[in-house]
Amino acid sequence: MATPTDAQLDQIADVIFVMRDRKTTRLPKPVTSTGSPAAAKLSAALDWIGTDPDLGAAGIGVIDFTADPMHPLVWMHNGDLPFRIGSASKIAMMLAAVQLRLDVRKILDLHIVSTPAEFDALFSNRKLWSRSKSPRSEMLEIADPAAAPQISKIFDFAKHPVDFFGPDPKQANLPAHKTAITSRLTATGGELTWEKASTFAFSERFWLTGSLSDNVAATACAAEIGVPYIKAVLRSYGLADLAHGMSLYPTSGYAPYPDRRKPPPPSPPRPLTGVDPIKVNDWWRDGAGGFTDNRSWVPGSAAALAAFMTALMTDAFADAGGLVAGLDACEDIRTNLSDGGAQAIVSFLVDGADPSNTLGGIKGTPATRVTRQLNKIGILKKSDGAKSPLVAEFVYVETLQNPAPAAPHRSVMKYAVVAVGLISDAALGASQKSEALGIAVHNALLTL
Repeated sequence: MATPTDAQLDQIADVIFVMRDRKTTRLPKPVTSTGSPAAAKLSAALDWIGTDPDLGAAGIGVIDFTADPMHPLVWMHNGDLPFRIGSASKIAMMLAAVQLRLDVRKILDLHIVSTPAEFDALFSNRKLWSRSKSPRSEMLEIADPAAAPQISKIFDFAKHPVDFFGPDPKQANLPAHKTAITSRLTATGGELTWEKASTFAFSERFWLTGSLSDNVAATACAAEIGVPYIKAVLRSYGLADLAHGMSLYPTSGYAPYPDRRKPPPPSPPRPLTGVDPIKVNDWWRDGAGGFTDNRSWVPGSAAALAAFMTALMTDAFADAGGLVAGLDACEDIRTNLSDGGAQAIVSFLVDGADPSNTLGGIKGTPATRVTRQLNKIGILKKSDGAKSPLVAEFVYVETLQNPAPAAPHRSVMKYAVVAVGLISDAALGASQKSEALGIAVHNALLTL
C-alpha cells in the first residue's frame, strides 16, 4: 500500500471540509428577525414568553418557515445560554457521519486512495491533518490512532457511491425498514445492548440514534467516527463556538461501557477520547451526592440548535454551498430523526406531556392536525444525576388548521422550535413546560 506523496496529501486536504478556513464554513448565528412587518408581528406575538415565570429562564428559538422556507423568520430568547441537552445532542454525531461520508466520496474521486485499509491509514496520518487551515492542535487530535475515524467500519466501499454499511439510510422511514431493525431488539427489551451492538450495521445504529434515541447505538457510532472529528465538524460550522454562545458540543458517549474483564464478547468499541465538558446553567450530582457540578459533555444552546435546524431544513449542511451534497446529507438526517409515529420517540412540545394522551400539546386544539414532525429531544432526570428534571427540544412540525384560522394564510404552517433549560420547579414539571411552550408558540404563529 503506497503512502500518498506530499503533493497528493495537499490535494486530499483541499477536499476535506473540516480542514477549510472556518471563516468560510461557519453558519450564521441566529438572531431575532427585524426590518419587516412580518418580523415585527412575530416579535409582538412571542416576546411575552421572555417574561413568563414558567418559560422565561429557558433558551428558546422559533423558526417560522411558512411564508419563505429558504429564508425563515426567527425569534430568539436567551439564545446564548448553554444547558445540558442530553440526547438532543446526538444530532451532532449524525451530522458528523454525513459530513465524513462526503469527505470519503470526494477523496475517492481523486483516485489516490481507494481501499478501506488505505483510508484508515490516511485518516490517522498526521502529515495530512497538519495541512489544515483550522487550528493545527485540534486537527492533530483527529490523527490520533485511538481517535481517527474508522472508515473501514463505517462505510461499504462496494456501494456506489460509497455509503454506510447496512440498509439505505434514505429508506429509514419506511415501516418495513423500522420493523426489520426493532424486531431484532425484542429479546433485549427494545434497546440495543453492547453484546448485540456489533451485529447492527452503521446505518441501523444511525437510525436507532435518531428515531429511538438509543444510547448504545449513539455511543457506538460516535466511537467509530471519533470525538475529535465530531468536534471539528461542529467547530467548522460554528455550532461549537463557545465564545459566541454557540454551544452544541457533545464530547462523550451516552451509554456506560461494560467491564471488559467480564464476557460475553463482543466487547464494546474503543474508548472515547477528547472528552471536554464545558460550563452550563444547570446542576448535576457530584461524587459526594451534592449538586455542585455545572460542567457537561452534552451541552447545547438555543442559538446553536436554531442554526442547526435552519441549516437542516434548508439543505445547507455537508458541503458549504453544494446543493446536491447538502440535499443528500440533510435528507438522510431528516429521514432518520424521530417522526412522531410508531417506533419513534415523541416530543412533549408537540405530543403533550402525558404519553397516553395522543391529542396532547398542539394537537389539543381541535382544529389542528400535525401532518409532519421531526424531532430529537433530550430528557435528564433526577435518577440520571440532574438536580431538577430538565428537557431540551429540537422539533420541526407542519400543521393544518381546519376550519381555517382568523388569518387564513396560516392554515398550513411550517415551523420549528428549539428549547434548552426547560427545568422542573415547584410550579411546573419540565415536560409540562415543554407542552405549554408548544401550545403558546403554535397559537402565536396562527395570528401572524
